[in-house]
Amino acid sequence: MKTFTTHLQAINPDTQELQLFAGPNILARDWDEAEDYCYRNGLGYLVVDGELNEALGTENATKLVQHITLN
Repeated sequence: MKTFTTHLQAINPDTQELQLFAGPNILARDWDEAEDYCYRNGLGYLVVDGELNEALGTENATKLVQHITLN
């Protein structure tokens, strides 16, 4: 199984601006299965946006998501 990352767009309650937020990681065999999982489980608002590379590490992945969100 592979780990896929997700995000969603929502209005930030603090700034009232549209913002990207990191979503949960999804375990699936491939990208299509990760998207199917989201739709079948009421998570259709999530966008599958990448495959988590274990060599990257959780801490670096979090920093990467924060960087993408802020820029």
